Amino acid sequence: MKHLLILFLIINSTISFSQTYDAQIVNNNNDTINTKILIKGGMIFKNNKILSIQEKITVLSGNSQKDYYPKDIKSFRIRLDGKKSQTYDNVDNLLFAERLYSNKIKLYYKLVRKETNRSPYFVIYRVFLVKKPNDEKIVDLYPNGFSRLITQDEMLKKFTDCKISFDKIKNDEIKIRNEDILVEFITDYEKNCFNN
Repeated sequence: MKHLLILFLIINSTISFSQTYDAQIVNNNNDTINTKILIKGGMIFKNNKILSIQEKITVLSGNSQKDYYPKDIKSFRIRLDGKKSQTYDNVDNLLFAERLYSNKIKLYYKLVRKETNRSPYFVIYRVFLVKKPNDEKIVDLYPNGFSRLITQDEMLKKFTDCKISFDKIKNDEIKIRNEDILVEFITDYEKNCFNN
């Protein structure tokens, strides 16, 4: 019983506090501001932290807090879990998504939480977003392969607008096994069809 009480107190204290992270925000006037971002609830798992900052961020300024939604700022940079800093961009004023590549084509990463009927009653999965120049529609890439991050069929469906890249996928010259190869593909895709 004593061990159960100690475990309960540890879990309760973990849930009841918030964490602050050094960050930089870029406002809509392109001003860069050094600040701190507050993630409420003392989230232990990185996926929960990412999910919480995709909708809005809470910025500390002195003794006050202010919530920023995607429409309010262009981007922010934050270091989660002591690793390298990640940049999150405003994507169509709908969400903040992690920037993986940004030039004429943009490649983003986001997490999606979906409720289920089975314990633990939700699943979290990844989605990569590709935004092409002068295109309103964002291409969603769903990682669902076993030996590949993104299957050949998924790539063939989403990249029909560029014959050079489409042929490379069709001929199995490109195998998207991880995020680094996906970034290489997007760079090559941009070079092949968006360099005008």
